[in-house]
Amino acid sequence: MLGVPLGASANTITGVLNVTGTVEISDGSIAFAGNEFSINSPASSQQGGFAALAGTTGTIDNITNPPDATGPLDVPDFITFAAAPNITITLSYLEPGVDGAAGCSSVPAAAGQICTPDVPAQSPLDLTNLSGTSSVASFAILGTELDSITGDSVPISGVFTIPLSSESFQGLLSTIGGGGTVTSSFAAQFTTDTSSPPPVPEPGTLSMLVIGMMGLVGLKLPRSVARKSTAS
Repeated sequence: MLGVPLGASANTITGVLNVTGTVEISDGSIAFAGNEFSINSPASSQQGGFAALAGTTGTIDNITNPPDATGPLDVPDFITFAAAPNITITLSYLEPGVDGAAGCSSVPAAAGQICTPDVPAQSPLDLTNLSGTSSVASFAILGTELDSITGDSVPISGVFTIPLSSESFQGLLSTIGGGGTVTSSFAAQFTTDTSSPPPVPEPGTLSMLVIGMMGLVGLKLPRSVARKSTAS
């Protein structure tokens, strides 16, 4: 049954999609391990048509070159679905972060500090310290979900949340700024039927997301996240 494209019975998949995976971050890219993600199960963890995809997998393209870039993009097949090969998501916009750069140099690290790096340009990352030794990163995207069978499309937005269980963002920025690459789990939520992304969760909401995630891997975050442009 999963081999039958979902678009054969519906124009597009609408609702809310929740996925998890592993991300490798350096100063020049957000690389998704194996270019794969898992769609959360059971079906009740999804909303709308995405419930039919619960427990399956998909592919996601890396976001690369150049660093710090945010804004319009055109990345076809940014996301694909193994159980619905007719459905793809095009990445069209990488949202700039909203936390501001003022807190990025705060010392010592403490709970509640926030940061969006702006050197050499505004980063897409919003960084929040949960304590002096733990933090969370998030970034948001806009895209278009396409059905290759019907030709229909629908706007889709997404927020990626990356728990950093063992380091403040000050330490993370320093490490990645020195050329390191780190690995962490991530959770992402995508929502259809809207032309703007859901707001990046507040620190309290992010704390709950971290508590709810399983199998966390410590992450050292970059000073910036890069986008994949059409020139790459």
